[in-house]
Amino acid sequence: MPPNFLIHDEKWREIKSMNSNEIKPKILDCVINEIMKNGIKATTMDGIASVLQMSKRTLYEIFGSKDIMVMEAKKYFHGKLEASLKNIFENSSNVMEGIVKCFIFNRNLMQNVSIQFVRDINELKNKNKRVSEKGEKEWYSHFFNILNKGVAEGYFRDDVNLFIQSRMLSIQMESLKRMEELFPADISLLEVYDCIILGFFRSVCSPKGLEMLDKTISQSKLNENIKDLRYNEQ
Repeated sequence: MPPNFLIHDEKWREIKSMNSNEIKPKILDCVINEIMKNGIKATTMDGIASVLQMSKRTLYEIFGSKDIMVMEAKKYFHGKLEASLKNIFENSSNVMEGIVKCFIFNRNLMQNVSIQFVRDINELKNKNKRVSEKGEKEWYSHFFNILNKGVAEGYFRDDVNLFIQSRMLSIQMESLKRMEELFPADISLLEVYDCIILGFFRSVCSPKGLEMLDKTISQSKLNENIKDLRYNEQ
C-alpha cells in the first residue's frame, strides 16, 4: 500500500469542519497525489477542486495560483518525505537495513507515479537549476556518507569506487523520463526502477550486505517481481 500521506479519495465534506491549519495539509496531500498520478501540467485547479468537492474560488483564495499551489505541495511533500526517511533510519538496526527500507518506502511512492510526472519534475528542476544543483549536492554528500558508513559496518564493498557507482545510479535514474523511447510498452516505470536500484545494490554490497538485502526484501510485502530478483535464492 502507498504511504498514508498519499490520500486518494479525500473529500472536501470530510475536512471542511477542520480549522485552517488542519485543512491546508489535507488539501496538499490531495494535490501531491493528483500531480504524481497525472503530472504537473495535466493537474488543474478545476481537477483538484472537483476531487475535494470544493469550489475553485475557495482553492484560489487559499493558494492564489496553480504555481503557488504546486510549489507549496512540493515543499510540503519533501518535508514529509525527509521526516519519513529519517524515521526509518532512526528505527533501523544498521545502515543496510535502513537503506533497503528506504528503497522499499520510495518504491511504494513509485507505484503512484506517472511518466509525465517524472518529465514535469525534470522540467521544473531545469527552470530552477541553481536550487536543484544545490539540493543534489547536499543529497550526494548525505548519500555518500551513508555508503561510507556502510563500508565501515561491512555491508558495502571497499574495493569499488562508490563515487562513480553513485553517479552511475543517477545517470540510470535519468532514463526514467525517457521510458517510452528506451523500453517496450509492456515494461513499467516500477520495473525499471526496481532493476536500477537493485542493480546498484548488487554492485556495491558485500556478501554480508547481500544477505541483509535479501532478508529485508523477504520480510517486506513486495510483489513477486522484486522477490524474483533476490540474490542466489533457490
